[in-house]
Amino acid sequence: MTRSFSAGRLGATRTAFSAVAFALLIPAAGLSAQADDDSTVAGHRSSDDLKRQGFQPLFDGKSLNGWDVQAWHEGHWVARDGVIDYDGGVKRKRGQDPSLWTSGEFGDFVLYVEWRLSAEPEMKPQPIVLYNGDFLRDEDGNRITRPRLDAGDSGILMRGILKCQANIWSQELGSGEINGYRTDRSMPQEVRRACIPIRNADRPFGEWNAFEITLKGECMTVVVNGQQVISAARLPDLPAKGPIGLQHHGDSVQFRNLWIKELD
Repeated sequence: MTRSFSAGRLGATRTAFSAVAFALLIPAAGLSAQADDDSTVAGHRSSDDLKRQGFQPLFDGKSLNGWDVQAWHEGHWVARDGVIDYDGGVKRKRGQDPSLWTSGEFGDFVLYVEWRLSAEPEMKPQPIVLYNGDFLRDEDGNRITRPRLDAGDSGILMRGILKCQANIWSQELGSGEINGYRTDRSMPQEVRRACIPIRNADRPFGEWNAFEITLKGECMTVVVNGQQVISAARLPDLPAKGPIGLQHHGDSVQFRNLWIKELD
């Protein structure tokens, strides 16, 4: 259960605590209905540049060859016009993963991918994340929320597990957050805090964004639109290798220009 934020109900102590939490949050990206072309995406890298640097394409721009497409994905995960377009419509059933994974497995790598949340944003209640990775809660332990424009949620999954994820979402923290480790209260505080982006580098809703993710050993660095938001976050007990996934979260999302450079 969640409750909308109400300072009067929380009392003076809780109000002061909330004010500190709000001050620590990063301003949100604005709203735009238009997508920009490649040349205007901050942090954009051209195919020629990526090839020169030793990257290989994960998506040929025309088909889902190289991806583990299952029967329940068909008609929902679609390759068209150089984009992997997902309508968010796969129904989650036992034994049927709605996320789309690569056929191959990868260990250490640098991954470049462009993405955008393509839905029309709506006002929705969103939780408030504190500097230590916890959610702000009221005296009864319920999450405190406040309304915010929301265009959906997705992410890039790595090493074959949901926990190792560079989040794509609409919340004030900004994309690149490593949600599975940030929310794991069994993890040390330094691990959880390192999974929170140091800035919100997302572009306005509807515009393309660029991720560059470096995963080496148990450490992940995330650059969003040319700005580093996660710096060598340590992710204990990470599998040595696994497929890369595009996350289903029930929302529409698009991906393009997916390239990978495997590291020795």
